[in-house]
Amino acid sequence: MQKFGFILRDFVKRKFALVDKIAAVKKTVSLMVFLFILFLPVLTYAAPKVIVNSNTVYFDVQPITLNGRTLVPLRAIFQALDAEVKWDEATQTITATRSDTEIVLVIGGKVYRNGVQVTIEAPALIIKGRTMVPLRFVSESLGCKVQYDPVTQIITITDSSLAEMVKVHFIDVGQADAIYIDLPSETDILIDAGNKEDGPQVVNYLKNQGVDDIELLIATHPHEDHIGGIPAVLDAFKIEKIIDSGRQADTNTFILYQEKVKAENAIWNSNNKQSFSFGPNSLKILTAVGSWEEINDSSVVCRLDTGDIEFLFDGDAQESREKSLTGELSAEFLKVGNHGSDTSTTDQLLSKVKPEIAVISVGAGNPYGNPSREILDRLKDAGVKIYRADLNGTIVVSTDGKTFSIITIKC
Repeated sequence: MQKFGFILRDFVKRKFALVDKIAAVKKTVSLMVFLFILFLPVLTYAAPKVIVNSNTVYFDVQPITLNGRTLVPLRAIFQALDAEVKWDEATQTITATRSDTEIVLVIGGKVYRNGVQVTIEAPALIIKGRTMVPLRFVSESLGCKVQYDPVTQIITITDSSLAEMVKVHFIDVGQADAIYIDLPSETDILIDAGNKEDGPQVVNYLKNQGVDDIELLIATHPHEDHIGGIPAVLDAFKIEKIIDSGRQADTNTFILYQEKVKAENAIWNSNNKQSFSFGPNSLKILTAVGSWEEINDSSVVCRLDTGDIEFLFDGDAQESREKSLTGELSAEFLKVGNHGSDTSTTDQLLSKVKPEIAVISVGAGNPYGNPSREILDRLKDAGVKIYRADLNGTIVVSTDGKTFSIITIKC
């Protein structure tokens, strides 16, 4: 009986020892799996929007992100960049050529640019039977500028051969105005910067466009929805010249604006029909300081001339101010005055400007009922195509001075 008890205890002891070993093995396996996953390259499927020279690129296979780098289908991106591409099945090698640049990518391996090996963070891969290439590397290697906006997840690629393009960004700041003009030779103009709460958004937008300083800042008039965001811009960038309406206001918004402008030590003038030349492009201030009953009518109005394509920026000018405008007013693009209110955009103005496109900076569900049905009908009757911030988001116009293209970015 004692012998049986000993055998039983030994059996139980061995069984528990086996259980402990199995548990230890499970823990080891779990740890190994965890470490394996932890150190795997981060491969995620994403859907960034890719815009090449103002044209959206559509992919039949979704782009992916590997180690923070975006990989896109081979054919679509090289075609968008006008590069000739060849595939060698035997060596699993991609060769892309454009002008005097040749890029060679070995799948999962080495990369060469004009015969010189280079190092990149994400190699070309074959995923689900499709060849994926690193977007930034191939674009920059072919002489293009690449910019990424993390907020909108939009990748913008611009061909260096199009460096003379002018871009006008009507930034969506809701019921407010903020317009960024991107001229060649890194010349930047900003017209207004929205409300105070819009300031950080405008700053981030400009930084995502590669802005490091601003050559000309125009504050159209001292209403909060136009100058409220300017202090944030002044804090973020060096400003060379500032032009405003010369109209003052007894508000905390204007007082802060004035303090920040004085501290900037920029050249600061009131509007007085100044003209500015930027190579083949020019900006003309059409207004001067006057005695206006309405602050809106003190708005700085200006016209950008890029050749055959012009832009008229009307601020919040109302009927009285519009009637006072003289000189050349014709423009393909009209920034509609006062957010589409029926106080602005008279038939008289439209007959002088003759716009093809109207842009209305307006917020969805605003308490003013903008844009006015009367103004929308007036523009429609004049054959003008309308873009609205509340419907289209940010509106970006690109022009070479002869033709133009438009993209919209709705968050």
